[in-house]
Amino acid sequence: MTSKLAILGGKPISVKKIAKPSPIGKPEINAIMRVLNKGVLSKAGRGENVKTFENKFAQFHNLKYAVTTTSGTTALHTAICALNIKKGDEVLVPDLTFVSSASVILQQQATPIFVDINPVTFCIDITDLEKKITEKTKAIIVVHLYGHPVEINTIIKIAKKHNLKIIEDCAQSHGAKYEGRYVGTFGDIACFSFYQTKNLTCGEGGMVLMNNEELYKSCASIVDHGLIDGNLHGYDYDRLGYNYHMTEMQAAVGIEQLKKLKKMNKQRAVNANKYKKILKDTGLIFQDDNKNIDHVYYALTALLPEKLKNKRDWFVDAVRAEGVEINKIYPKPLHETKLFSSFGKKSQYPNASSVTTKLFNFYTNPGITDKYIKLTCEAVKKVLNYLNEKK
Repeated sequence: MTSKLAILGGKPISVKKIAKPSPIGKPEINAIMRVLNKGVLSKAGRGENVKTFENKFAQFHNLKYAVTTTSGTTALHTAICALNIKKGDEVLVPDLTFVSSASVILQQQATPIFVDINPVTFCIDITDLEKKITEKTKAIIVVHLYGHPVEINTIIKIAKKHNLKIIEDCAQSHGAKYEGRYVGTFGDIACFSFYQTKNLTCGEGGMVLMNNEELYKSCASIVDHGLIDGNLHGYDYDRLGYNYHMTEMQAAVGIEQLKKLKKMNKQRAVNANKYKKILKDTGLIFQDDNKNIDHVYYALTALLPEKLKNKRDWFVDAVRAEGVEINKIYPKPLHETKLFSSFGKKSQYPNASSVTTKLFNFYTNPGITDKYIKLTCEAVKKVLNYLNEKK
């Protein structure tokens, strides 16, 4: 019989919560100190570290151009603006993703059209995608969710058939590959986030990536108040722009993080496989990891068994009460949020509606220990056993 759960007054598996390790090491700290000692924390028109980070990030992906931004959200907004998405246009976006993948469409007074997800990969569903295309559709936002690349080649064929632009949302997939090629290199433009929890972090920050010179010029202008040709002293503007400047400190951290991205991603995969091995007989269903892809495990995502689908929130709370951390990214599809409640009904998105009642995530951060993984799995098994016995 299962020992009494901590949430019910029992003894937790870990009395002291285990802290997640910092992704920042001596190289990043030294890089920040060099910026501070130099005294130039930010610079109009891009500082030295910002330019270096942009160049190295583009080179990493074997593309020509990259433009830094203040966040993944502003990277997406910059991309939407650069593609001239406007009022009356429709943009297809998966129903399961972070809110900014869709909210940036509203910022341009365009209409987000939600697309159901594949129940195995949790990424955008190809069949439903093509059904949602109308004469108003101008672009597709493809989200490589949790570090799992989308089946992008099929989407490219659909986009070409209907003359649509592709925006790759790579906020959770730095360094992931589809058929040996980095995500972010398939579409017209790609967007990355460097938030604290991401595979590559600057604390905050974002990047827009592209191969097209005109798109590059547009993005460079948009993030710098709409400035013409980067002429700082001309004080002339030909479009509505914004202050989306990355600081020199963020860029300095990003440069160091990029150097070890492959190593960090490899460790995330090792950690994810350790979880899966320990939990293989629990009935949990993990996000598909097929041979075509290099999954970089922003998070290891799992589904509870169908019989426990209405217990997910309680399950997560019960596991956390045992002194370990799991998460639920995301607990509901976007069409169920208050902001987008008028954009669709549950029956239109059966997979997203079902998956989000069972979905939860494990932390895969490179610095977590075997003990962290072992205790987390013990807590998960303990709560699952209780729920199964109760049924």
